[in-house]
Amino acid sequence: MTEADFAVRESCEHGRVDIRSAVDPVSLQADPVRKAGFRNALASAVRSGTRGVVTHDIEVTLLWYVEESRRYQTHLVADLDNVLKPLLDAVTGADGIMIDDNQVQSIRASWLTPGARTGFDLEFRALSADGYMSREGISFMEFGADRCYILPQAEKGVQDGFVRTYRAALAAYQGMLDEGIAESVARAVLPAARPFPRARLGTFTVVRHADS
Repeated sequence: MTEADFAVRESCEHGRVDIRSAVDPVSLQADPVRKAGFRNALASAVRSGTRGVVTHDIEVTLLWYVEESRRYQTHLVADLDNVLKPLLDAVTGADGIMIDDNQVQSIRASWLTPGARTGFDLEFRALSADGYMSREGISFMEFGADRCYILPQAEKGVQDGFVRTYRAALAAYQGMLDEGIAESVARAVLPAARPFPRARLGTFTVVRHADS
């Protein structure tokens, strides 16, 4: 399996990535070597064919083309739920189209008998208008193990501005909590950017706020 098995099309304006393949997705229970080969080939195709990353919630749609007789009458075809995780893992991380798979807010998965068509179509769509940006050079500022905020590639002065904004918002949030204001209310002052826990950012550059 190679990168050429996957056709990737990106629409930055609409925060959408479409992947078309003539090969079947692999199961979570597949042979580790086969599963790794699939993941590496798909990840390479995504890295080459896209420039953006989803920074907020995302909707995933999978349409798998498989003959009904093969689907129902053999044990050779994986269940839909078992093929989703390898697909998501392959497109996640610093070279992928989403930061972490906890961004997946909605999944629609189905299969159909296609006639001559085989393989699958996979769509990723950002659910907010500003939820897609260039992944080149992005990093994260860690204000706590469970609260890391994205820093787009920019001049240091611009990034410093992001950090000051994040710091002020977090200070206001903590101040409201200290005054006994309900967390659900205090949350309104937090940054619009989505926070990520440090443990989910293994392939990204993360700078601790205390070290900046």
